[in-house]
Amino acid sequence: MSPSDDYDVIVVGAGSSGAVVAARLSEDPGRRVLLVEAGPHYPATGTTPADLLDANTMSLVDHSWGFTAQLTQRRRVMFPLAKVTGGSSAVGNTVAIRGTPQDYDEWAANGNPLWSWEHVLPFFRTLEDDLEFGDRDYHGRGGPVPIRRWRPDELTPLQQEFRDASLGAGHQWADDHNDPASTGVGPIPTNRRDMGIRHSTAMSYLWPAAGRPNLTVVGRAGVDRVIFEGERAAGVSLAVDGGTFTTIRARRVILAAGAVGTPAILLRSGIGPADDLRGLGIPVRVDLPGVGAGLTDQPRIGVFMTPKPGNENEGKSTGQIVTRTSGERFNDLYYAAVNRFDLTHHFPELRRVAGATAVFGVMVVLRRQHSRGRVSLASANPYIAPAVDLGYLSDERDYGLLAEGVRGCWELASSPKILDKGEQLVAVDERIMDDAEALRGYISSAVDSAYNPVGTARMGPADDVWAVVDQRCGVHGVENLHVADASIMPSMVCANTHLSVVMIGERAAALLRDS
Repeated sequence: MSPSDDYDVIVVGAGSSGAVVAARLSEDPGRRVLLVEAGPHYPATGTTPADLLDANTMSLVDHSWGFTAQLTQRRRVMFPLAKVTGGSSAVGNTVAIRGTPQDYDEWAANGNPLWSWEHVLPFFRTLEDDLEFGDRDYHGRGGPVPIRRWRPDELTPLQQEFRDASLGAGHQWADDHNDPASTGVGPIPTNRRDMGIRHSTAMSYLWPAAGRPNLTVVGRAGVDRVIFEGERAAGVSLAVDGGTFTTIRARRVILAAGAVGTPAILLRSGIGPADDLRGLGIPVRVDLPGVGAGLTDQPRIGVFMTPKPGNENEGKSTGQIVTRTSGERFNDLYYAAVNRFDLTHHFPELRRVAGATAVFGVMVVLRRQHSRGRVSLASANPYIAPAVDLGYLSDERDYGLLAEGVRGCWELASSPKILDKGEQLVAVDERIMDDAEALRGYISSAVDSAYNPVGTARMGPADDVWAVVDQRCGVHGVENLHVADASIMPSMVCANTHLSVVMIGERAAALLRDS
């Protein structure tokens, strides 16, 4: 590839959204599309490493950016975001749950009417190949992303006991967690076609498009910044060969590098808070205070035990049954039995306290926290990782929500048949449950991330000082530069973010296809 190469569109980042955008836009044979990914691209099953195919184990080491994040004022943690085509869909837990209609209607109410539930539902249907409920009017059949749910005969004994404990606690049965009105306990929808293989957006979107002469996929190539002609985006500066930069030109640039990568590229391009840019010696192109601001993620915490022999669940999926319930908002608390957390590479504090390499238990994910963080640049050098401050527990209200969640975990984990599978509880006991200050201390020391960051280039009208893109995904203040990934979410969804990000790719591509 030479600097003289021209494209109609450059998509930066081949993750859960970028792969979708590139595949959809390249359906027009007259549009030349370049998809650039900082990580490797594996074009077929035979070349794809086992860690990416294994749906039962998250790949948090071999295909990770290796980021760390400031979790709270006192704690720093590993923050393993994906670096590979397919992004989080290629390494994650395969949970494929939509947000609630209220979530997307909130986006619309914040100045983005094209993103209401009514407008996004057709794109959820388009992306789906729902293997059980594809005939229901709010589902799709024949789309790129397979959706299947765990059958009763596939559940581990722990998952069966968790299901029964949830029902015994009064939660209603939910056969389809993607039913817009669904709540309660039921099998997890997953992006798989069978029990074992993870289907990423690379597999679902890029592999079928591989024969198109107008689609070029380049892996192991990072983007330093967007280049401009006047106020118009005209291409990108591509970092290759560990320090060499080359310019690739295009009529339009679409950033889909994720909630950390996208704001970092915008900042290096001179788009962001003016004072911060000047402090790094970056010329200011557009003063947009919202770039990198408003970072929100989903805290998780739980009640864990070391397993008795025979209950290790090695090789089993992390979770199979989920119980959703409501705290402050519909379905904002997500309880799941964890078959196995491998502590070999991650959660070092939990490993230290447990004195073991694996635990199981019941965890809760708080879908909507009040605390906010920020992504910023430590340097204008693209080889230096951006600074990620998750801001956990910076809002006092989150302690109360997480305390409610831990008590819910304790109630479910205390089911005799679950408790009997453990050797010993890890870092929590009945005394802590009965002592508000002790429980607060446990939350401070044990809360961790579910790795669902959003909101760092949020969508909103031009008169919203914190908005970065408009509802058609165009960056305010410049032309022909768009963002299509989790960073544009104006607020968090009450679900794992993966399926919503795939939907963003579908919706953004439709908005950009005719423009």
